[in-house]
Amino acid sequence: MLDLEMIERLIASSRPRTSFVRGPMLILLGVAILFGAWSADSKLIFADRGLAGLIPPLLLLAIIVFFVRTVRQQKALARNMQEMTESVLLKQWPRAVDASQRVLSKPVSQSVVRAESLLALAIVAEASQAFHVSQRIYESLLEERAADPIQLHHACVGLGTALLRTGQTTDAVNLIDRLQRDEDLPGPLQANVELLAVFREIMMGHAADYVDRVEDRQQLFRRHLGTRAGFGYGLLALVLDRAGQTERAAQLWHDATMLVSVGDLTERFSELRAIANKYPAAQVPASIAANTNTQVVNPCEVAMGVG
Repeated sequence: MLDLEMIERLIASSRPRTSFVRGPMLILLGVAILFGAWSADSKLIFADRGLAGLIPPLLLLAIIVFFVRTVRQQKALARNMQEMTESVLLKQWPRAVDASQRVLSKPVSQSVVRAESLLALAIVAEASQAFHVSQRIYESLLEERAADPIQLHHACVGLGTALLRTGQTTDAVNLIDRLQRDEDLPGPLQANVELLAVFREIMMGHAADYVDRVEDRQQLFRRHLGTRAGFGYGLLALVLDRAGQTERAAQLWHDATMLVSVGDLTERFSELRAIANKYPAAQVPASIAANTNTQVVNPCEVAMGVG
């Protein structure tokens, strides 16, 4: 579905133009200059006063065409962004890719819109286990710094996950340690980092060494991650299971499956399959389960790399 060649092409094609005066703006500027010259002396341009009289309506027409075109482009962009967000939410990956491509196939002047579209593609890449592709997307966002601080944070956390998944352990550890040392992170972002840290400990086989932090992390996830806390609870249940604390692990797994379905937990973290068949899941009414599993409203929230 996604490969590095496509991603490199979209990253390049979506970079905003360096000059503001291009295309329709250049035409409008030319007409304005013509009108200015005519206003100073109509004989400089047209000897025929009848032709000179065409300048004001032509200028007005150019302005109208320019603004109509701009409005149409903005509406098309809004439709594509809405389709992209809905597709990510509903896990309709081909549709999400198509919508993102329509946004990124030409220069995007709004850095936040561009970053959100790239983050959506990173989510698609992760869903198909193409972590080398998501890594490239996150690296490009962090290299260019053309995004808002929240998006850059999610890209950084996502990069940490991609590095772990692709076996680049040293780089992942250094990145996560740097994130954990940032004491100025607000609660929600700190919770994202701690969720990534738990995942790192599991991947490196050190989970049992951090059992004493389970309760604090559980409280942090509960306060700041909303329904996504279920992913944190699931990972903490695995930590406790590996430490031999099966009773506590079973309770946390129950709490996890109250918020997130077993299918979603194991799809995002294949490591949780080890306990999915060991501990009973919570019995959640279908209507409530459907509601809790559709709480994410934009790609930036999903693109925390591990959540």
